Amino acid sequence: MNFNTKALIGALWVGVAFMATPMAQSQDASPALEQSSRPLVVEFAKSVLANHPGIAAAQAELDAAKARAKGAGRALYNPEIEAGYENADSTTTSVGLSQTLDMSGKRKARAATGQADMMAAKAALELVRKSLLANVLQALAIHQSAFEQLQLTASKVRLARDFLTLSQTRKTAGDLSESELLTARLALSQAMAEQSRAKGDLSRARERLAAIAGRPRDVWPFMVGTPRGTMLQGWSGELNRLPEMRLVRAQSDSFRTRILLADKMRKADPTLGLSLGQESNGLGGNATLFGIRLSIPLQIRNSYSESVTAARAEAVGAEANARKMRQRVEARLNATTERYLAAASAWQDWQNSGAGDLEAQRTLLKTLWEAGELNAVSYLIQLNQTFDAQAAAIDLKGALWRTWFDWLDASNSTTSWLEAIQ
Repeated sequence: MNFNTKALIGALWVGVAFMATPMAQSQDASPALEQSSRPLVVEFAKSVLANHPGIAAAQAELDAAKARAKGAGRALYNPEIEAGYENADSTTTSVGLSQTLDMSGKRKARAATGQADMMAAKAALELVRKSLLANVLQALAIHQSAFEQLQLTASKVRLARDFLTLSQTRKTAGDLSESELLTARLALSQAMAEQSRAKGDLSRARERLAAIAGRPRDVWPFMVGTPRGTMLQGWSGELNRLPEMRLVRAQSDSFRTRILLADKMRKADPTLGLSLGQESNGLGGNATLFGIRLSIPLQIRNSYSESVTAARAEAVGAEANARKMRQRVEARLNATTERYLAAASAWQDWQNSGAGDLEAQRTLLKTLWEAGELNAVSYLIQLNQTFDAQAAAIDLKGALWRTWFDWLDASNSTTSWLEAIQ
């Protein structure tokens, strides 16, 4: 992490310190979460990682890379055996053995490339796990917000029905005008429309969770409370240790080893052969034959130098990608830190100023309306304000969880967080 990132986190952490005490629960808080939904979230995340095909595919690629690395470290050339028979004025039989010699060190260069590819595959597997965990937790946060919004709309529909029933009774008694009764009916229609939209949102959230988990469930785990973010302060800030950086660095190392490999592969290796035979002239005379053969390819028409040039260009591109990735991960870490602290500040402001007993306010409004101190329109306007405030609180809490999970993903701290809340 460079100076700018450290300064950002250091400066912004001051805001977290003021929020830490009032903000309840999460990775660093509530016993209720610790004993109830925390283990469920951890177990769910573990089950997704254990059975997800994306993990299996990345693991298979790592296994293949290990096999290729092992094969690359073996001898490049196998010996060849030759046998000959010639029958003319004399009969000649021979047997020979030839071996191409790795004089330029191709085997060592191939082994280095294989090891670099294997390290890249390991980093890719870790990156897949990290991304999957982030998707799981984000999907849980979205589902939880959608579920709470649906519960809220159900309460609004229930109150709207009660209001319409009472309005009809008062209209029959002559205590309510026709326009106020129409207002009550419209309020119920609006509440039912909002409930329908909330059901659609929840259905989409469950679809996303089922797609990640691999199968639908009747009950999905919930997070209780809100995150306090103390892990943000203790993060070491080593950007090069992030899986994204390890992957691009391993890929860059792999391309650099390919420069040497391409240079080695363009060099011709000699082939040495030995043969032993016997010649018979048909008159009882036999002669033992012994031969040595050496062949060296002459790379005159094609020196294969372009392969080295191409490998160098690929290595330059890989190094540029590594620099670009570093800029991206640093920018994301800074941005997710800012977003989390902004969401935490907004939630704290709500707790300080807008987290009153909304149910009590609704009861009071109903009492005032029944007493005739509020007309139907005023009652519905103020009632809707309480529901809007509660919906906004649900959105604030959901945004806080999502920005926290964004930061965990950006800093590669998700696994540590899950281990801490077990």
